[in-house]
Amino acid sequence: MSPILTFLRALSTVLLLLAAGLAHGQGATDRPLRLVLPFGAGTSTDQLARILAEAITAETRQPVVVENRPGAEGFIGVQAVATAPADGSTVLVSSNSTHVLNLHLYRKLPYDPVKDFVPVRTLGQAALGITVNAESPWRSVQELAAAARREPGRLTFASATAVTRLAGEMFRQAAGVDLLNVPYKSNTLSVNGLIGREIDVIFVDPVQVLQHTRPGGRLRLLAVTGPARNTALPEVPTVRESGFPDYVTTFWYGAWMPAGTPAAALARVDGLLGRAMASPAAQAFLRNGGIEPLDLSGEAFAAFQATEIARVGRVLKAAGIEPQ
Repeated sequence: MSPILTFLRALSTVLLLLAAGLAHGQGATDRPLRLVLPFGAGTSTDQLARILAEAITAETRQPVVVENRPGAEGFIGVQAVATAPADGSTVLVSSNSTHVLNLHLYRKLPYDPVKDFVPVRTLGQAALGITVNAESPWRSVQELAAAARREPGRLTFASATAVTRLAGEMFRQAAGVDLLNVPYKSNTLSVNGLIGREIDVIFVDPVQVLQHTRPGGRLRLLAVTGPARNTALPEVPTVRESGFPDYVTTFWYGAWMPAGTPAAALARVDGLLGRAMASPAAQAFLRNGGIEPLDLSGEAFAAFQATEIARVGRVLKAAGIEPQ
């Protein structure tokens, strides 16, 4: 074979490799997105994800799939993303429940919330609402606590995520009561369980029960768990105001992608989510739900998550809550 022919064949191989590399890089930044949620339909995370998906679809003119994978305290959905190809197409939309609290509440996780993911962007923060059936006799947190003290171990609270489990466990500690925890597959099912009086109380995102807590509704909000009243529910007191000054717990939303996702794809999704969060529909959803802004991305989000992991560990240790 002549030296010229050998050179041309080598050059052809190099050009093919370069073309493949460019195609791969382009593919990581223009693929249609799949938003995976480890929570059920109807949750505030689900509602927000669908609003973001619509905004991203309008910008990119590509359909965005929202996939609910609830169950097992978020393990199922989170693990599905942890093992997904890092090709820039899969985004986990979740909360501190799966990426902070689970680390402290469970001895063994089927995923590593730090090593298996790259933080993309935070999406807001909010408090939970302590909610009972409207036909129950309790009209305040103090009345609920008094009833629990009278009959230790009889009253039940639902948990579908680590956030809701932590809220209930912290209330047990703060009020000095013995409540029985009943696990549910999703927050939606726990709301239905409360409506059906299968359980006595839930600690749930107020957005999810707003339609049921209006006058004449089937549920009653006793208090919110944040440091201040929910701007969308100014008439509902905080747990602090209700006689438990040391009780505060909140949650935040975030988006992650599988570890190894190309930097260009991360930057693309960060930008898409940031612009979607600024859309009128997303801003109205946050405002109407009393959800506060939390705008961190990339390394700042990673640092925030690390700080939260350490902080929650101290809180749980002080509360005497041991991992299962």
